[in-house]
Amino acid sequence: MLSLLTITNFGLIDTLEAEFCRGLNVFTGETGAGKSILIDAMRVALGGRMNSSLVRDGSKPSSVEAVFDLSKNSEVCSLPSFSEFLQEEDKTLIIRRSFLPDGRGKIAVNGLSVTLSQLKELGERLMDIAGPHDHQTLFAENSHIGMLDRLSDIAGEKQIYDEAFAGFSSLEKELAQLRELSSSRERDLDHLSSAIKELEQVPLERTSYEKVLEESSRVANSEKLYQKAREVLDILGGEDTGISALSQKAFSSMRSVMEVDPSTGKLSSELEGIQSSCDFVVSELSDYLENLSFSPAEAAEINRKYDIYYDILRKYGPSVESAKDFYLSAKKKFELLSDMDSSSRELSRKMAASEKALRKAAEALSEVRIKTAKTLKHIIEKELKDLGIPHVKFECRVDKAPFSSTGADKVTFFISPNAGEELKPLADIVSSGEAARVMLALKKALTKADPVPCLVFDEIDSQIGGRLGTVTGKKLKELSSSRQVILITHLPQIASFGDRHIKVSKTVSGGRTSVSVSALSPEERTKELAKMMSGEKESIIAVTHAKNMLENAKK
Repeated sequence: MLSLLTITNFGLIDTLEAEFCRGLNVFTGETGAGKSILIDAMRVALGGRMNSSLVRDGSKPSSVEAVFDLSKNSEVCSLPSFSEFLQEEDKTLIIRRSFLPDGRGKIAVNGLSVTLSQLKELGERLMDIAGPHDHQTLFAENSHIGMLDRLSDIAGEKQIYDEAFAGFSSLEKELAQLRELSSSRERDLDHLSSAIKELEQVPLERTSYEKVLEESSRVANSEKLYQKAREVLDILGGEDTGISALSQKAFSSMRSVMEVDPSTGKLSSELEGIQSSCDFVVSELSDYLENLSFSPAEAAEINRKYDIYYDILRKYGPSVESAKDFYLSAKKKFELLSDMDSSSRELSRKMAASEKALRKAAEALSEVRIKTAKTLKHIIEKELKDLGIPHVKFECRVDKAPFSSTGADKVTFFISPNAGEELKPLADIVSSGEAARVMLALKKALTKADPVPCLVFDEIDSQIGGRLGTVTGKKLKELSSSRQVILITHLPQIASFGDRHIKVSKTVSGGRTSVSVSALSPEERTKELAKMMSGEKESIIAVTHAKNMLENAKK
């Protein structure tokens, strides 16, 4: 429940603090006293739109802080979006939204910064606000299916349908792509065949590509390579002046030295190693020179492969891997187009099986909805009759519709508020006063299915008076037994049922208008109800009536 609302520099409010209780909380006050500003602040605190016009003094920070006590709302506390902010021993949630003079905004939940989307997600779970403009949701036919489903035990059937719909949609997309391909089949086959043949001329592997690069470089530089390698070979293996020959002579002399002085044996071994290494290089270089020469045919083949790789990378690259990916994709598409008739038949077979499963899942959804629609009809008619529409007829019609993400149903609320009138869509017939009562009836019907701990009604008493006010007050009181209800009302009959009565006042001081609130004591409450009945100055009769009204509300 909402336990505390603190507002600073917002609308006509300098600073305001309002405490709430469980059960029914009632706001009253003269027209224009600023009651709706409190609802605006609640909306902003829970992620509603904030603009500069709501800031009282643009040179100072503006803030709204809402404190929720969720100790009695285990279902809400268990939601993943709440668990990161709540502790095991403390189920208090403090939401603070502030706006700075430089235009920046800050949002914190229990001291942790959150995004606006996170705040909206929390807000949807904490409070349901129904004001005059929110009746548009009731009139929008596309929202009716969601309202019905909230009352239905439909989660299992909906999951089965969602999976079937996802599979069917995927196959439908594949079939559309296949039909699109068929329109240009011959042209695409020619293009794909040409590309595949081109790509199959050489191995599309990096090792093969790098080998061709290496061989191409050797072909292009063979003359220079031969000249330099020959120079190295002459230096190392020259018959009389080569390093190999000279090191052999040096080794013979070193052997003589070692025979006289054995301590030079290590040097002799090193010299022998030099000679051995030199002989190895000479042998390898000789082989290299023999293999360095290319026949014209070999050189032409290497250059041909190089040119092929160059064209492939230019068209399908930039890398060999990219070209290979294109090749595999082209092969798959070519095979699909080549055997399109078979592919189309197979896809159609899968579609038929998928549609059968989807239809079965949709029918299961429809059955639950039709059953729930009958229950909703009886609940709404009873509630609306109690709320002063004695001849009302209500229907929740579930008609067949094309497959969609919600099923294969179109759900529409129909109503006939007066005797002898045929049922018509809700949006075509309901007045604003009737809309408020239908909204209240729906909220009451959805009580068990909807875990939102706080319901807010802004002017629920629109075009309601007298006896209907008392009945509406009783309904709101019943609703508040399972969750907190906060409402603005102009009717003393409704206000008399409140567990907490808060008066909203507007005063002028220093040339500036300010809004304030005060929780009324029993005596003050009696006077407030009397004023609501008789005008600014309460009469003795009005006071007596107010006392009787409060006593009757307790029964």
